[in-house]
Amino acid sequence: MCLIIQGKPKHFSKEIIKKAFEKNPHGFGLMYLCKETNRVIHKKFYTKKINKILKCFKEHSKKADEIALHFRITTNGNTNNKNCHPFQVLNQDNDRADCFLMHNSPRIPSPLLTNDMSDTYYFSKVILRPIVKNNFKLLDNEKFIECLESIVQAETDTRVLLLDNFTKSFQFLGTWHDHKNLKYSNKGIIPSEPYITRDSNFYYNQDYDYSSNRNFKSLPKIKVDYGNSKPIYSSSFWDKEPTTTPKDLEDLNGLVQTADFSEIKKLSKENPDLVSHFIFANYYGYDLSDQKDCELYFEETQNQDEITYNDLKPYSSN
Repeated sequence: MCLIIQGKPKHFSKEIIKKAFEKNPHGFGLMYLCKETNRVIHKKFYTKKINKILKCFKEHSKKADEIALHFRITTNGNTNNKNCHPFQVLNQDNDRADCFLMHNSPRIPSPLLTNDMSDTYYFSKVILRPIVKNNFKLLDNEKFIECLESIVQAETDTRVLLLDNFTKSFQFLGTWHDHKNLKYSNKGIIPSEPYITRDSNFYYNQDYDYSSNRNFKSLPKIKVDYGNSKPIYSSSFWDKEPTTTPKDLEDLNGLVQTADFSEIKKLSKENPDLVSHFIFANYYGYDLSDQKDCELYFEETQNQDEITYNDLKPYSSN
């Protein structure tokens, strides 16, 4: 069964992330509300490399006030990037609000229209999206959220986490468990008996009450503290030299997390070579948040007509 962990980035540790990944190795994802843009930022991928997950968390935790991580175990659908959580329900560019969803249970009520995609994918796209697309303000309607909680619980004990930039909050559906300032969607990595690992900070108390009331009202929204300032795209930031560098790709990857459509469109016109490399490298699976992967992209594609994808690419151990 999957695991969702939510809280402030400072309360996460490498040990928590590693233990969650060991028990749920079929995909990773995160989501948070960007302090600078008031947009929901998400990242998800399937990997066998814990260092890639740690680097991803480290990069995004600097930009987040509150963050949620999802570790997947496959129950329905393929084990791949597409079926990792979170799933987008609404997009502000088209729907006037961003909304993303994470899920943890063996089954959420939804039609499985193909064997390729998961039940969570179809719930997000076929069940929830048509409802809130027509009225995104339902996300701030307590009666609607309580009704939604009843629906997701119809088949199994289910936990769902919503994040949107209309209410600017995380909303918890189902039974969640609190431990050391973090919320867990299940007790999979919370032992029921006290013990101390080699890391003395990773300690569990048998007398601690991890249970929580399933009543929605007992799980208030967690508001996100975000700023009103937005970084302005600068045309002069990128070198006008005809050759795109690995650093250019890494910098563009950071910009994409916060830039709006007009800024990306402007950059595409001013530096099509850089944007073309960015799209190409992303398509073939290079991690552009990792400087070594950016360098490796150019090494593997220089003077070649086709990319040779190396699944054993090194990732930084930091």
